[in-house]
Amino acid sequence: MPVPKKTPKSIYRPEILVVVGLLRGMREATGLNQTAFATKLGRSQAYVSQAERGAVRLDALQLRDWCLACKTDLVTFAQQIEDALSSHTGNRKRR
Repeated sequence: MPVPKKTPKSIYRPEILVVVGLLRGMREATGLNQTAFATKLGRSQAYVSQAERGAVRLDALQLRDWCLACKTDLVTFAQQIEDALSSHTGNRKRR
């Protein structure tokens, strides 16, 4: 039986650029620079920069915190990711 091909870690996939672009855009829409936003999150500016570059992965709770700091919710952001990735890759949503 052939060994299935491993999917690369998400930080190495091209789609991460779409996701981190949405993260940055969401933060910029608040009108806050990275330093001010980091203070709001209780994190460092370096953390915000790394997250926006895709250098670190955010877990579900960290992503939720990011969304709440931007006055949105995780479900709305998840839909934005899905819409952006669907149009970016030309793939339809799977249900």
